[in-house]
Amino acid sequence: MASDQQDPDALRVYFSEELRRTRQRAKLSQSQLANALGCTPQWICQLEKTDKTVSEQTALDLDTYFKTDGWDQDDGHFHRIHTAIRRAGRHRVLRPSFDNYRLQEAQAIGIRCVAAQLVPGLLQVEGYARGIMDENEPAETLDARVAVRMERQGIFLRETPPETMFVLDESALRRPVGGSKVMVEQIDHLVEMTRRPNIQVLIMPFERITPLALGGGFILLSFVRDSDLMYTEAGHISQLIGDKDVLFKAGVHFNLVMGEALSQAESIEFMLRVREGYL
Repeated sequence: MASDQQDPDALRVYFSEELRRTRQRAKLSQSQLANALGCTPQWICQLEKTDKTVSEQTALDLDTYFKTDGWDQDDGHFHRIHTAIRRAGRHRVLRPSFDNYRLQEAQAIGIRCVAAQLVPGLLQVEGYARGIMDENEPAETLDARVAVRMERQGIFLRETPPETMFVLDESALRRPVGGSKVMVEQIDHLVEMTRRPNIQVLIMPFERITPLALGGGFILLSFVRDSDLMYTEAGHISQLIGDKDVLFKAGVHFNLVMGEALSQAESIEFMLRVREGYL
């Protein structure tokens, strides 16, 4: 399995094969195993045919029943495969440039972001993060994407968190990602984050129809010693840019966008008004 250790599909097949092999070695039918686990024979059949997404609890239950090595420490054979599936899924769902960006972001002392359509990942609550993802993706892939978003937010818990400035287009607040309940939670989170001394969240209202307001989103990272970097993405294409001319123009653009946006106090008041519409 070494060559397939980064392929979640191959790992799911491996899980199914190991389940079938272990069950047959124990001389159990699918019905007998299902009865022991409190599920249906059809469920076991689907697991062995790779037709079902493997949950962590299923992996733990199988380890407990078969007493696989490490089962009593939640580190049995099936749980280890499940963990590998999740890790491989996370590796696959990250765009190459984004994976590099994430590493750079963790080292940044300053982050400036223009968000044209959605709440930026660093400010998303879990429900919002799930709401913008494709529900047809395997559960472990979705979990991996959400986990990456939540892990990135750990930079705000550093002893010296980065100075961050976000400019959000009004559409990011008006688009009901995840439904009204999620949007109330998301706006509450934005307001709470805005009140931190190292975070600014400014809103660009629809009424300000200028070339600056209609431009696309981007992120600028600043570091202690290294040169700034710029991250942009469109669809499934992402770029991490270090060109000094591009970065200079992006920095000027960001400053101008901030000048067009509402003030901090106005932005908080605006977000709270939008929140009322979701109640």
